[in-house]
Amino acid sequence: GTYPPLPYFNDDKIVYSQPDQTQFTKDFTNLAIDFIKEHKEEPFFVYVPHPMVHVPLHVSEEWDGATGLGLYADVVAEIDDGVGRIIDTVNELGIEENTLIIFTSDNGAASRWGGSNLPLSGFKGSTMEGGMRVPAVVRWPGRIRAGAVSQQLVSSVDFMPTLMDIAGLPPT
Repeated sequence: GTYPPLPYFNDDKIVYSQPDQTQFTKDFTNLAIDFIKEHKEEPFFVYVPHPMVHVPLHVSEEWDGATGLGLYADVVAEIDDGVGRIIDTVNELGIEENTLIIFTSDNGAASRWGGSNLPLSGFKGSTMEGGMRVPAVVRWPGRIRAGAVSQQLVSSVDFMPTLMDIAGLPPT
């Protein structure tokens, strides 16, 4: 009751006010897939910032209870499925060798929703490793060897200048 209506934007237009948040993961995934299909013949950039797994947590009816491990796990599983669908689309379009995919998180899991950062200590909101250190999965067939593991420290602020360089664009 203390928050203003939640706007759902498409570009600079409000499409919905108070949208059904149970559909966010599916909607964001479908929008990304549609965009990739539309721009498959040209360079493109897609950023998919899933609002889930941030509270309040919502999951579609299809994924509600799917893991048997609670709402948090169901939300993660639905995101995992969406990412898989995006990767499948890239593969089906035959553009995987020209498509760099980066999957990462902004922080560790939240303890109160049943997340785990083991073997690291700490959770989301803390400065301990479990709150700040997150995996990054990078996929670029033909450029990055499948299964390769790096122990290098990376920060998400490194992504934009690196992507600009890969694209041959000047730094901004």
